[in-house]
Amino acid sequence: MTKATWRKWMLSATVTGLVTVPVLAQETKYEVAIQGVEDHPHLSALLHEVSSLVALKGQPPPSPIGLGRRADADLDRFRAALRSEGFYDAIVNAEIDVDVVPARVLILVEEGARYTVTAVHLTGPRGAALPDGAPAPEALGLVIGSPARAPALVDAEGRILPRLAERGYAYAKLLDRKLVVDHAVQGMDVTFQVDPGPKVAFGALTFNGLDAVSERAARRRLPWREGMPYHPATMEEGRQALAELGVFSSVRLRLADQPTGDDKAPVLIDLAEREMNYVGFGADFGTEDGFGANAYWGDRNLMGNAEKLRVDASVAGISRRGETSASDFDYRLAGTYQQPDFLSRNQSLNLSAEALSERPDAYRRQALVLTGAVERKLAKGLKASLGVTAEQSHIEENTQTTKNTLIGVPFAINWDKSNDLLNPTQGFRLAGAVTPYLAAFGDSNSFTIARVEGRTYFDFRDDGWYVGALRGVYGAVIGGGLLDVPADKRFFAGGGGSIRGYGYQEVGPRDGAGDPLGGVSLLELSAEMRMKVTEDIAVVPFIDAGNVYTTEYPKLGQGLRYAAGLGGRYHTVIGPIRLDVAVPLNRRAGDKAFQFYISIGQAF
Repeated sequence: MTKATWRKWMLSATVTGLVTVPVLAQETKYEVAIQGVEDHPHLSALLHEVSSLVALKGQPPPSPIGLGRRADADLDRFRAALRSEGFYDAIVNAEIDVDVVPARVLILVEEGARYTVTAVHLTGPRGAALPDGAPAPEALGLVIGSPARAPALVDAEGRILPRLAERGYAYAKLLDRKLVVDHAVQGMDVTFQVDPGPKVAFGALTFNGLDAVSERAARRRLPWREGMPYHPATMEEGRQALAELGVFSSVRLRLADQPTGDDKAPVLIDLAEREMNYVGFGADFGTEDGFGANAYWGDRNLMGNAEKLRVDASVAGISRRGETSASDFDYRLAGTYQQPDFLSRNQSLNLSAEALSERPDAYRRQALVLTGAVERKLAKGLKASLGVTAEQSHIEENTQTTKNTLIGVPFAINWDKSNDLLNPTQGFRLAGAVTPYLAAFGDSNSFTIARVEGRTYFDFRDDGWYVGALRGVYGAVIGGGLLDVPADKRFFAGGGGSIRGYGYQEVGPRDGAGDPLGGVSLLELSAEMRMKVTEDIAVVPFIDAGNVYTTEYPKLGQGLRYAAGLGGRYHTVIGPIRLDVAVPLNRRAGDKAFQFYISIGQAF
């Protein structure tokens, strides 16, 4: 054998061929290239992924024989990879040139025709027909004529048992999978064999982990009763319903290993209870509103049936307008009670009592408010409530002082299709409320308040890094003139949760003393662009607009107040910490040059 023969040789084989490599006792560094699949990026990436030549390039073999063995092993890997993608007639040639340093390894691929799925069969044991018929191939993700790819076959196999479970066959088992490749028609015939087992209904319930919470409270949350047809979606609905009670830190539902003799599936429910009592506090600040603080105490399981009781106390307006006297601050003491599944599943009774004293720029108010409402979940993300409220108030304004006894019938509906409660990035939220008020005694007339609000969110890259947010609010007081409506029931705008850049309640008409007068109609519009700069930090440019009007419907010809600003967000597990700085774009005399806000949660 000549020296040239030792230094340069070629290795060539089909996917079923053999490789013979001469021995050369020296380290062989090399470069590798795979050609023939440039028009198929997915296939090219797959071959690079499975190739030991590529993976071990930084660890060259000690001799050409080692390089040949590495190439030989790659032929088998390429064959398996090509077949997994449906290329059963593929040919692979490997050429090795050791006449250069580093050596060159060239993989030439001729993939050939891609085989397709020609038939899909789903049978019972020994080829028997399945009861209720077999799921269609499309339901398994295998369309006749689609490429005969191994991942698609594995995915289809994984869908069989869930599809049968949806028909009530919760204990179905996969017995076999048979693939027949027909080279003549370049296709694959797929057969899955399953044991469907019995068609079951929901059986007896067994709860594990209940201590403080009664079994009755947990049992009534479930959307099925024993004997109802089994469906996995019903099981998941039950899991979510138990989690929504707020008294469990974890909820797991599973079927017993075997059905009972009467074809019922016992359900085992594993629960872990949360700490039932909790306390908390918070604080906020705005350049116009001053400092505020709040504290609360709650019980998630007051009487053992997941009843919730919460008591809130707050003080606000500290240093607002330079006020330092405690008599000038705002105070609020409130208690709320919620009884889940009141009279019916997915229906709650909500009671609240609130005593407050507040002194915003527009008015001074002392009030006692009692409210009771029944809230019902109509569908996923959709709920409505109807109630009654009674209010006794004393209100002082620059223009008048009123005492009011009001009876209201609030109705509200909320539709939440957003993807996150604290930091939504996709979807929308719609909320509407109408409350007719009867002036039983006092100085006001009867009237009706209506308000509708919409919010929508756009995730431009589907990763939460660039999110656009829009908000719109419209409100109207029907049946009363401006001074016929108590000041606290009028509409006001301006502040951190409204039109940023203007002071709290500072947008809209003013009285003779320059204090906000409020209005009987409202329009607000906001837009934000939430852009992350790190995983936890975002910058948020925004613009707000709106106004309140003394007429029943907004008069856009009177103009809108505009504000723009820049915010920062620091994302935490309890929601984003928000810092906003905004300036009014068409401020009036008396409006400050900017406003500064700090709070927890997005602006909307």
